[in-house]
Amino acid sequence: MLRWSVLTMVALGGCVLDEDPARDDDLVDGGPQVEEDPPRSPLALPLVPPDPAANPTSPAKVALGRLLFWDPVLSGDRNVACATCHDPDLAYTDGMQTPVGLTKNSMTILDTAWNGLIAMRPTPRAEDAPMFWDNRAHSLEEQARGPITTAAEMMGSSYTATTIFPELIARLSAIPEYGALFTAAFGPGAITDAKIVAAIAAFERTLTTPASSYDRFVNGDTTALSAQAQRGLEIFKANGCVNCHSGPMFSDFELHDLGVPDPAGRGLFRTASLRNITLTAPYMHNGVFPGFQQVFGFYRNAGQNARDPKLRGVTPPAPQQAPDFIAFLTALSDGPFDRSIPASVPSGLPPGG
Repeated sequence: MLRWSVLTMVALGGCVLDEDPARDDDLVDGGPQVEEDPPRSPLALPLVPPDPAANPTSPAKVALGRLLFWDPVLSGDRNVACATCHDPDLAYTDGMQTPVGLTKNSMTILDTAWNGLIAMRPTPRAEDAPMFWDNRAHSLEEQARGPITTAAEMMGSSYTATTIFPELIARLSAIPEYGALFTAAFGPGAITDAKIVAAIAAFERTLTTPASSYDRFVNGDTTALSAQAQRGLEIFKANGCVNCHSGPMFSDFELHDLGVPDPAGRGLFRTASLRNITLTAPYMHNGVFPGFQQVFGFYRNAGQNARDPKLRGVTPPAPQQAPDFIAFLTALSDGPFDRSIPASVPSGLPPGG
């Protein structure tokens, strides 16, 4: 098991950490502090994501953010919510190729608190986490702001990026329950746009899946991964998939030109994380491939005409290998996560729109 772990760390872009018996900050009364839980593997998703310095998590903030995530009051026309395109029954995607009016596939919010994590240490700053297919925003706070200020998503045509938040602040301030919730989360003071996106981001940071079969396996549970999934892992490594899909999030978080077919298939787009991948079809940034067989077919040709050097030498699983390969991807996709939907939201509108 130890030999397998070390080899896999190297293969998946992880790091073998130096064993320092006692760091200065571990010393208590002259001796090392004993941790209750064994340390997690550098290949596993860590348990607790980092918070931005300006937005520490609290239960009150998460509770408020959850309601805001589901409340259509945050859209210009009061007809859609964050949850409209990020449905828990679809692993927080919408299951569509692209949302109406947009050219990019809706990315899952699951585990986005760990965007940018390419090794367990050092933990990336929450303020730096890359968001969206083109990495144009950083942090979940910026990500939450984006759809609210985009006409084709939540803002609608009646407002502008300048006028939408004053309108939303007025709406929320007129609802006594929201006034109490914002005070509980942030203390006394007016509702602001920064508080709105901070609460939504705090909720989104709770949507992680660190207990998948794969995570349990690399943490020492040798029974967590089936023999078929273990064969799939070996194929994944041998076929060069780790060139881009590496580290605990199975992404290098870099932008690549893969030559994905149209519509809107040209340009530089981020390596998608393979976390929860079996739950988040269709695939690629434009949702052009409905399933794995189409993805495998694309990679059979992409490596021969590689636009990106990292594609050279990458091959999809052979047809007889595909079941094993998909079993491994399934082991990255079976971790439990919050699927609950609030029965109501303070605006009185239907949750989710």
